Amino acid sequence: MIATRRRFLALFGLAAVAAATLWVRRGVVAHWLFSAPLSPSRPGPLRDSTADVLRAAVLALLEGRVEPAHYMESFHWRAAHVPGARALYERFEATVDRAARRAGHPGFRSAPRPRQQQILRAMMPARGWTRVRRAFVARDQARYARHIVREVFRKFAATDAWILAGYDAWPGLPRAIAHPGPGAPWS
Repeated sequence: MIATRRRFLALFGLAAVAAATLWVRRGVVAHWLFSAPLSPSRPGPLRDSTADVLRAAVLALLEGRVEPAHYMESFHWRAAHVPGARALYERFEATVDRAARRAGHPGFRSAPRPRQQQILRAMMPARGWTRVRRAFVARDQARYARHIVREVFRKFAATDAWILAGYDAWPGLPRAIAHPGPGAPWS
């Protein structure tokens, strides 16, 4: 097919307008592609099995060096108050359990820690082509990376990383509560 000059210029102009529009609106397009927002489902309490899987995921991601209670408080609060969070956590449970069963284990919680870490490695925050692939193909992995894995690492950086670095307590936690002295009414 021979392209006429008029047709070529029309297609070139259309492509230039589309490129300019995308360039001007690149923040909106990037947000739509890479943010992986939550679904608008109703919030509610976490099931015990979902909470157990999230606890196992926290321990696997942080190699068991932490007490997961404050991570679980965050997950419970988000599930009860943020629309879509509970549904995301339940899909996460189903996904990691399915991956553990494919590896020959009864479920994610009963899999050995190295296998749990291997399963979670596919859900780590990504850059480059992996991020682009997730934007179009693996949207749930992008959601898990943003709303579960990244949140665990953020909470770790703000809390337990300080303890592992040698501080008595993390910022914002009164030292009298972290290490009550003798005779304190709550000790």
